[in-house]
Formats: sequence, structure tokens, C-alpha cells
Amino acid sequence: MTENSRAEQKATAQAYVNFYEALSPANLGDLEDILSEDVHFIDPFSDIRGRDHVMGILQKMFDDVDNPKFTILDVAWSESSCYMRWHFNCYFAVLGDWMFKGMTELRFNAEGKICAHYDYWDSGLHFYAKLPVIGWFVRLVRKKASFKPASQ
Repeated sequence: MTENSRAEQKATAQAYVNFYEALSPANLGDLEDILSEDVHFIDPFSDIRGRDHVMGILQKMFDDVDNPKFTILDVAWSESSCYMRWHFNCYFAVLGDWMFKGMTELRFNAEGKICAHYDYWDSGLHFYAKLPVIGWFVRLVRKKASFKPASQ
């Protein structure tokens, strides 16, 4: 990788950080300059391709929850990827105040645009276990599967 392409990637990653920290329905169009047209997006609920579909997921988030807010905590780089650690909070009618931390892995194409966005967060603990009815079952399975040292 050339020094110039890494600089482009870092500028794109910073634009993405700025985008998420100011996320609103009004700035969704900013993704056209940041994401490749065929971007691959994965989170615990979705596995899609295409910038328009990513914009659709974000719009659906605005339709489903109140006051969504991402705070980017850290940005780190490997040879081939950028990692963003973040905190998310919102109000979701089914869960009330909803908060959790996660991480996103970003990959870049030859033009320096983001071609992959992979989210990593525990949907079992931070979503399903909090739902009415099935949450009880998820918490039970989680308790049965967990290891507790005898000294605790």
C-alpha cells in the first residue's frame, strides 16, 4: 500500500467518524462520497450490499428509534482495515433507553472509499435478552451456558 492511499483511507475513515457522530436523516446523502456503490454491510440483523441499502438501514433506524446517537471512542488501524470502537444509545419503544458498545471493521477499495462495513456487537445480550417474553429464555440459556468460578 502506498503512503498516499493510506492517507486517502485515513481521510475517508475520519469522514465516516464525523458522519456517524453527526448522524441524522438530513446527512444520509453524505455517504455517497464515503461508501463505494457496492459496499458490503453486515451487522447482527443485516447482511446487504449496496450504498442505497445501507442508507435504507439507517433510515429504518430513524423510523424505529428516537434520538439515535453514536459516539466513536477509538479508531485503530491494521495493515488492511480500520477499526472503530463506538457507543450507541437511543430510545426504543420495545426496550426503553437502549445503550451498548460495539466495533466496526472497515475495508477500503482502490479509490479509498469504504467497500466493507462489518459491525460486531452482542445482540443476544444487548437486544434479545432485553425483549419481553423471549428475553427470559435468552437469559436462562445464557445463565446455563456461562461459567462461574467456585470462588465467586
